[in-house]
Amino acid sequence: MSTKFDKEKFTKILENDSWLNAIEYKDEFVPKTLYKYFPLFDERFVKYEEENEKRFNSLEESKIWVSGYDQLNDPFEYKMFTMDKERLRGSGWEIKDIEFFFERIRKSILTTCFSGETENNMPLWAHYANNHAGYCVKYRVNNPKPLYPVFYEPKRVKTAVIPTNIYSALISASTNDAHMPSENFYKYSTYFNISLCCKHQLWEYENEYRLLYPTINSPNGQLVSIDEIGMEIESIFVGFKTKGENRQRLIEIAKKLNCNIYEMYFNEYSEEFKLQSKRILGENNMLE
Repeated sequence: MSTKFDKEKFTKILENDSWLNAIEYKDEFVPKTLYKYFPLFDERFVKYEEENEKRFNSLEESKIWVSGYDQLNDPFEYKMFTMDKERLRGSGWEIKDIEFFFERIRKSILTTCFSGETENNMPLWAHYANNHAGYCVKYRVNNPKPLYPVFYEPKRVKTAVIPTNIYSALISASTNDAHMPSENFYKYSTYFNISLCCKHQLWEYENEYRLLYPTINSPNGQLVSIDEIGMEIESIFVGFKTKGENRQRLIEIAKKLNCNIYEMYFNEYSEEFKLQSKRILGENNMLE
């Protein structure tokens, strides 16, 4: 079996077989562990203590923030698909109705991002953990279903088939009082979900995996239990520039969660140009 996800094979299964088999194929390539980097702030930032406390509390409660797409740092999220206006007009569709409909769908899907890299990724520490002053969490993946690999593409995809098929299937289900949408709906919805996990190829260094979380009442975001999304905390990594009081808080949280905790460092006398980690707590949660 191939060790690398093949997007063309995934698409072929989705198109010619079934959406369930396509999802099963995708699930095979979601890693067993994923990483997420978090910033911690200092007095240079407004309300830094309040912001840090939110992160500490979420970590301690084994929760994670899932965000609306327009709250993310990349303003071009969820924009892989672009409407083929010429084809839509030629088919008699009202473009404004389709665009309104799809914006409603985008607003109903929250996300958070993980990396398939390791805890010693220097760019991720710099970009997402406040230049190494934050922390990184290693999660064990127990349920790969809501997780998707991110694809990195040079161009967007122009489409008319996907939006009109989803729209038609939903209208049909509501008109016929159907309890379940059609197979066609699930197939094209899977295409749409994949489009939400596409970014420009310049982001490829992140090796990102994305959680898609449906919502009705929280378009800006909400806290969710990691157990609910099929994950658990395995280890915490403290940045090598993380301040003493924040470092101590992370140690106390690791004790409460009974998880591993490590500290990142750079060996000034090694030829290896990379971060390394050393364990902070040994057996019986004693400092090493």
